[in-house]
Amino acid sequence: MSASVEVRFLPGPFIADVKPGSTLLAAARKARAPLEAPCDGAGICGKCRVWLDPEALTALESDVEVGGGNGQGALVLACDARVRADIAATIPDRGDKNLAIVDHGLATARSLAPHIAVVHAPDGCTVWAGQELIASLPSAVANLGIAVDIGTTTLVVALVDLDSGSELAVASALNPQTAYGHDVLSRIHFAAERDGLPTMQRALVDGLNVLIRQVCQRAGVDASHIHEAVLGGNTCMLHIAAAVDPAPLGRSPYRPSLTGGSHLRAAELGLGIAAHGLAYLPPVVSGFVGADITAGILATDLHRSQQTVLLLDIGTNGEMVLAHAGELWATSTAAGPAFEGVNIECGMRAAHGAVDAVTASGGNWELHAIGDVPAIGICGSGLVDLVSCLVRSGAIGRNGRFATKAAPPVGNWDEREGRCLLRLSREVVLTQKDVRQVQLAKAAIRAGLDALLAGAKVRRQDVERVLVAGSFGYHLRPDSLAGSGLLPGSLAAKVEAVGNTCKAGAITLLTNDDTRRELKAVTARVRSIELANDAAFGRRFVEQMAFGDAST
Repeated sequence: MSASVEVRFLPGPFIADVKPGSTLLAAARKARAPLEAPCDGAGICGKCRVWLDPEALTALESDVEVGGGNGQGALVLACDARVRADIAATIPDRGDKNLAIVDHGLATARSLAPHIAVVHAPDGCTVWAGQELIASLPSAVANLGIAVDIGTTTLVVALVDLDSGSELAVASALNPQTAYGHDVLSRIHFAAERDGLPTMQRALVDGLNVLIRQVCQRAGVDASHIHEAVLGGNTCMLHIAAAVDPAPLGRSPYRPSLTGGSHLRAAELGLGIAAHGLAYLPPVVSGFVGADITAGILATDLHRSQQTVLLLDIGTNGEMVLAHAGELWATSTAAGPAFEGVNIECGMRAAHGAVDAVTASGGNWELHAIGDVPAIGICGSGLVDLVSCLVRSGAIGRNGRFATKAAPPVGNWDEREGRCLLRLSREVVLTQKDVRQVQLAKAAIRAGLDALLAGAKVRRQDVERVLVAGSFGYHLRPDSLAGSGLLPGSLAAKVEAVGNTCKAGAITLLTNDDTRRELKAVTARVRSIELANDAAFGRRFVEQMAFGDAST
């Protein structure tokens, strides 16, 4: 057997030489191919499938499971397939170029007073960061900055004119780190592997630099005129962006090594902006309540509210902040990746072909797919809509089991390998396991919310507004939030979608230097409720597993 084998991934090609017996997933990571493995190669998500020509199967070790053949090839799980000879594999198109990413958000107006100032002179200009001179340049430059939302799943970059406060261009994309695990804990685990942290940091920065070039091209400016980047994101994402080991976030007492409220040199991170550019990391509350949430507090002016207001960001984590009587409480709960389409049989991101809404019209239920094309899968908002209508119709019982004696309001009952499923179309089904994933996610969100309210000694009925942030939350309908049990009906009626408050808060930090000191002071007084130390959380979680009456 040869000392190494060549693995090619198409389209590309992305090429890696690996030792015989290595998995296709390991080869893809070495080649930096855009192959996702949301479960980090544990073999449970089924999302790292690749196409192989029939003859290529002979290059694999014989015990690999093959499925999905179309007469011209077969699908195999890259984490399961081990290579013993040169091979080529094709990565299926995931439709990531058509992702529906929300890049706008609510922001409270502030005066224009950026941290960066460009002072022009006859022989050039100087660039100042507060009172510090960071560059003397021989020719005039514009005064630009970028606001960055580093989401676990997506990236958003906004280019801002710091002299006018205007947003010049915005671009978004999938976070390349999804190739190394979908959730925060998977990323922490991968970072602990040899070269794991630098691999993820490079992938992130490469992705950001692509977006930086895009916004500069759209605005007709040079990236060397960008003097500062504000990096919003959860605590783990900031650690990886700064190449700081996130391992402490994965073990008790879950304390971050980075607390934010400080600058790094952008060049040291690899960001493609001015050589003298700075990267500002907003302050974080805790290991699981990060700068995406503190930026959201700033954007919504939550810390100044005279009402009792809940700010909620639902994703792989459910991060939430409660404002009451001039105080702030925050917590975060692990919802899992179901709302991102992971661990769901036909789950996918919000791209063309994804069922994103289930609506009633004249007594008839209708499925809507993004792009008005035939449905090929279902994304988070469609999943919540669907589960909600099934619960309301009685087709899903309180215990989360299919009630097959009840006619489903949409689709038809079907069976596969002796197990019941709901068939929505030829391509799209909902399984009992899918419902269980939603059940677990909604129970985590609701138990976290109950713990937050209990910690603040606030009754549910006293909450006056619920601000739902983030791309997923922007597409959720209040009646589906209530019907699925993600929120109690009394709170779902008070929901306001506020969009991408992480990006909006990052722009505020770019354009008003005073808000940095303000946010640092606010963050210091947020009371963090650590659910790992909450003895009642397990009981609350079990109680909130129920659908229907128990969830209202």
